[in-house]
Amino acid sequence: MKLIKIAAAALITLSSFAAQAGLMYIDGGTNQAVPANNYFKSALNPQTYNIGGNLKANQTDTMFLSFEFLGKEAGWTNTFTSESNTNLITTGGGSFSYSKAYTLGDLIDFTFAAGANLNPNPNSVANGSNNGGNNIVSFAIALDTTFNGVLYDAILFFDDTGSHKIVNGVKVPDDDNHDDLIIGIKAHVPESSTFVLMLMGLAGLFAARRLKA
Repeated sequence: MKLIKIAAAALITLSSFAAQAGLMYIDGGTNQAVPANNYFKSALNPQTYNIGGNLKANQTDTMFLSFEFLGKEAGWTNTFTSESNTNLITTGGGSFSYSKAYTLGDLIDFTFAAGANLNPNPNSVANGSNNGGNNIVSFAIALDTTFNGVLYDAILFFDDTGSHKIVNGVKVPDDDNHDDLIIGIKAHVPESSTFVLMLMGLAGLFAARRLKA
């Protein structure tokens, strides 16, 4: 009985640890405070993000990912896509979700694109080839951050402006505040293989105990 109690305690500890472990991480970029001219600064806690980094899977497992429109400051239609063109969110709103098997270090697939009535060069940026801002389209990332009190595993902040952006024939200066389209991501592992193995081991202990009895 003592052995079973120890195994059960270990199982609870491991499952608690797995639930708390970050499923995604940021590769590269620089961490900085969200600027005062970010329209949604007051909604964020903590008020920091990474500019120039890329979002990657932090373990080898199948993850269930949910993407949700959180807000936009832009007056035109920017887009966010992931895995397929049908997984689309625009500045008009939207959400989608899917599950996918990842290997540690895999990129989370997504692309931001500026509205068709804009003329930045380039006019889109994909995860894996992010830019560091400075007058070019880019996105920022915040991990384990709340938006209006709701916790997200990651929040993505698009900046569509740049020195090449032209609106109605007029070149517009870069505000570089990363609030033109904001996407929240929630992630979880539907069935952790490590957790399943521990359950099998615990079942084996019960079976062995019964046979010994």
